[in-house]
Amino acid sequence: MPIIPKQWKSTTVWGMSVKTYLMMQVARYGESMALVLQVFAIALSLALAGGALHSQAAAQSCRADLCRETAPLGALLHDPNSKGTSVWTTSCGPNSSKPNADQICRQISSCAAAGGFGKFLQAVTFDCEGKNFDGYFGLDGMTFGILDWTSNNLPPLLQTYSRRDKTAFDEFVGKVGLSAQSGCVDGKEICRRNMGGALMCDAKFHEAFSNALKMPEFQKAQAEFALSQYESRISVFASLGLKTEFGNTAMAVVANNLRSGENCRPATWKKVCSTQPDENKLVECMLDQYSRNECRGGNPGGARKRADAIREMFKGAAPSENIHPSVDAVIGCSDKWGIPN
Repeated sequence: MPIIPKQWKSTTVWGMSVKTYLMMQVARYGESMALVLQVFAIALSLALAGGALHSQAAAQSCRADLCRETAPLGALLHDPNSKGTSVWTTSCGPNSSKPNADQICRQISSCAAAGGFGKFLQAVTFDCEGKNFDGYFGLDGMTFGILDWTSNNLPPLLQTYSRRDKTAFDEFVGKVGLSAQSGCVDGKEICRRNMGGALMCDAKFHEAFSNALKMPEFQKAQAEFALSQYESRISVFASLGLKTEFGNTAMAVVANNLRSGENCRPATWKKVCSTQPDENKLVECMLDQYSRNECRGGNPGGARKRADAIREMFKGAAPSENIHPSVDAVIGCSDKWGIPN
């Protein structure tokens, strides 16, 4: 793995940390190419910090580290779950969720205007039944929203919210005692509060944040932020040259928790599958490689289940190349914003 200078560990590129970005490049190209990309990532992150690009760049420099500590440094718990895996939770709970079908997600995932992003959302939310726009529980100190974000994603999401509804944003940060500059809350304060369990267990914050999650503009900010993360994922695999919703969405989904190693690089899968006659069969073959090599981290069989879920989403779907839907197009797919499920 390329060395990440200490001063760059909190820097972001394309919506992810430099470390995460480079790990994905190592998985694709190997360490020699990733060293070259390290220089590029740092240069690009400097450009983004300069504010010369799209407003999304500002959100990329507005972030926090995911800070988790048990006593005496923090107040989180780190105990085995029912499967024996140690997980980070809060003392107050709830530390898991029992979500129901999310109607906004359902509308977006079935909307042609949402393109590949709609299918991506459908896959990572388990057909819109595993995650919710108003979801909020104590895993990792704080887990929330339609993509089960953790506290390190709170600053850029709140900044997106500030652009959509500055009055509501100002009211929220005032209630919970957070300082902000240009819509960006203090990442060090978010880090400190998460370690102490306050982003879940502090009554004032919990009430204010629970209410915010139900607000239309906050939910739209989630959709906008999720779209930016989808775009970040597919940009990493742009060199594969895939053109269809099926191909790009499949890569965006399998990028989550993708194991390292030669056999788990999408470029390797494509090479193995190079004799396939068209992109649809090529991607099917690549998903077979993903499953066969157990390329999803976590429980055994996870890669096969994820590949099957991707295939199920596209079963009977008309071919499409709507890969880059606009924020307005995605938001226009739903009339349920702010309406309880």
